[in-house]
Amino acid sequence: MPAGTLNKDITTKKEDYSDLLHVVDQKNTPFCTSLKTGPKARNSTFDWTVDKYDDPDGLEGHVDGKDVDEYEDAHGDRAKLRNNVQEFRRTAKVSVQTQEGTDMPGAKDPLKRAVAKKLVEIKRDKEATYLGDGDAADDDGLTGSKTCRLGTWISTAGPTLFSVPEAYRPAAAQVVSTATASLDEDTDLQGILTAVFDAVGLANGSYKLLCGSTLRRRFTTMTTKREHGTDSKAALTQRNFNSGMSERKVTSTISVFEGDFGEIIVEPSSFIGWSSGAPDKDRGYLLDMDKICERPMVNTRVEKLSNNGGGERRLIRNIAGLEVGNPIGLGKFIP
Repeated sequence: MPAGTLNKDITTKKEDYSDLLHVVDQKNTPFCTSLKTGPKARNSTFDWTVDKYDDPDGLEGHVDGKDVDEYEDAHGDRAKLRNNVQEFRRTAKVSVQTQEGTDMPGAKDPLKRAVAKKLVEIKRDKEATYLGDGDAADDDGLTGSKTCRLGTWISTAGPTLFSVPEAYRPAAAQVVSTATASLDEDTDLQGILTAVFDAVGLANGSYKLLCGSTLRRRFTTMTTKREHGTDSKAALTQRNFNSGMSERKVTSTISVFEGDFGEIIVEPSSFIGWSSGAPDKDRGYLLDMDKICERPMVNTRVEKLSNNGGGERRLIRNIAGLEVGNPIGLGKFIP
């Protein structure tokens, strides 16, 4: 994976680099870049409350003059959802000769450049973690605390360590398991939007679809072609282009899909479903970003470690966890 380009040089002497981390490597980390920051996590395990409205009632009216003899518990459906924080670390060390040399290409200050590189890498660590699979885990002295990932939140079973009541888990229709090559615009794309609408209504109407490269390509081909013909007859395929041929340029891509129950903004992800050094190219998460935030415990900071003679050393540290406000409003493509 290329090292990427830092949007601004690190010249500040401040310890907290959270603002800088937000702007670096934006194109390669679309999830972390668009992720809101929630309240500070004050413990390794943090929680938040979910609730739902009762079904419509009183359709038959009420008898005039009859006293109220039944009362409703307005908080009877409330539940606590939980997750853990996770520590993300990167280290940077620069030898004396490297730091004092003057001909290192592209780095007038090698230590600053090393820290800048590690800030990009720690953001990518977080992106791959949040977009992966895996349940939350407690620190047991051998392995550290882990935050529950999106792939586990967006499932009909939900997390295990901190279970989610069925009323707040996605329905089966919100988890599309159709093979990528067989995805259908009407059945699968319109279908997942319909399922989310049936679960929560048109709360937002605009969804971000983070997807691997194979699903990204399929998304374009199935929405820019219309096939005709039946039985064994050859199909007639019509291609729709977004620019005139006189411009000597062909634009064949879909970035926004508008369905009956909302629009999908498509963004490719290099780190979705990350496992064994590679993404899951067929996977996609349908996200309402208003329902997701990051809960920081320790903002991204660079700490100076002791120089024992070999050169300057730095520790880049961030501790945070993922809050999925209400999983019922999300969806997933996972063939």
